[in-house]
Amino acid sequence: VALVTGASSGLGVRFAKTLAACGAKVGLAARRTDRLEAVAEEIRAAGGEAICISMDATDADQLFAAVDTLEKAYGTVDILINNAGISMRAILKEANIEVIKKVMDINFFGAVYCTKYALDSLIERKGTIVGVSSIAGYRGLPGRSAYSASKYALQGWLEAIKTELLTSGVHVMW
Repeated sequence: VALVTGASSGLGVRFAKTLAACGAKVGLAARRTDRLEAVAEEIRAAGGEAICISMDATDADQLFAAVDTLEKAYGTVDILINNAGISMRAILKEANIEVIKKVMDINFFGAVYCTKYALDSLIERKGTIVGVSSIAGYRGLPGRSAYSASKYALQGWLEAIKTELLTSGVHVMW
């Protein structure tokens, strides 16, 4: 059973379809429910199983509800793909502080909340936590300071929890 955030486009769609093709029951989570439904229909047409979960990665309550919905539907979460994310493009002098906050809320805190809420299932099942990052998590990119900061934060946090969970059997990767 896999939960994929940001499953309405891009890498999220690819992760969801690949997991379903490998036999996973997939929870597709994102804001754009029309796109989620289209992905779910493709998965079902190929013989897979998927449910759609409307959620905004900036809203902790909605992230909790996403995990809860998947656990109620399938009993657990074995794999969590923290894929929801946005970018930004602006030099600091011209950057809007609210945009910087939104990038951090989605790219970093969205992964933190979702992982925290799914953690009991992941530990029980010796599951896998994935954080989707970028080269910007290794090198600060001019004009993408908030994006770089969010990916640095995500990678540092995932490295820390990988160590915390070392003896639990949970796999953590980015």
